[in-house]
Amino acid sequence: MINLLLAACGGTEPEPKVVPASRVAPPEPARPPGTIWRDELLMTIDGGLDSFLQRVEVDASLPNGRFEGFRIVELYPPEFWRGVDLKRGDVVTRVNGMPIERETEAYDAFQALRTANELRVSILRDSVPRVLTYRIAERPRRVERATSPATPAKSSPPHP
Repeated sequence: MINLLLAACGGTEPEPKVVPASRVAPPEPARPPGTIWRDELLMTIDGGLDSFLQRVEVDASLPNGRFEGFRIVELYPPEFWRGVDLKRGDVVTRVNGMPIERETEAYDAFQALRTANELRVSILRDSVPRVLTYRIAERPRRVERATSPATPAKSSPPHP
């Protein structure tokens, strides 16, 4: 179809773009299990607590009328939560040891992650206390492949 349109307009099919191997970006370093890249975490924090909370639906867990934590109803989109061991039904009780019952407490816990070296999420899963721990690390820089410098052409001796 595109060839027909190009021919009708007097054009030619564009040449495919070839990128020299020396200019191909190296692959993204793999994220070690249990690790959160700091740059991704900072982007999430910079987006604000309200934006983050749009990725998780929670209800207050109030057994016997007493606040226990926030029960996870849904996590979305799923790819955002890949590698995070939170499940529907888990009750989040603390973040890095900080309470999250009040909005100001949740905000403070969220902001404190800016300088933290790990994320510890205290949860109840099937009424059993657990702590999920994630290391917060700097993303390794991509190592550019070295290209060998061009070999200079041999020059002829000057003519007298």
